[in-house]
Amino acid sequence: MGRLGLAPSEAKTLTQAQLNAVMHHAVEAEKDDWKRTRWLAAVLVNISGKSVKKVVTETDLLKFEDEKKESSLRALLNSHGKRRNQ
Repeated sequence: MGRLGLAPSEAKTLTQAQLNAVMHHAVEAEKDDWKRTRWLAAVLVNISGKSVKKVVTETDLLKFEDEKKESSLRALLNSHGKRRNQ
């Protein structure tokens, strides 16, 4: 369990809830690293000068699943469907 910073003997003593919390923390830490890298790449592209015709944002380079924008029509239909099922 090297990437999580746990020895195998420590990992075996964790409950399922504790293991899920450790895994969630590890995934969020990895995502934060990628967000920093994405931001730095956007900065470098924007300061590169004349080769860029518009300002590039970090989400132009990479979007994570939780950042994908849902269309307003789709959101309305989803909320209507949830209310009908309740």
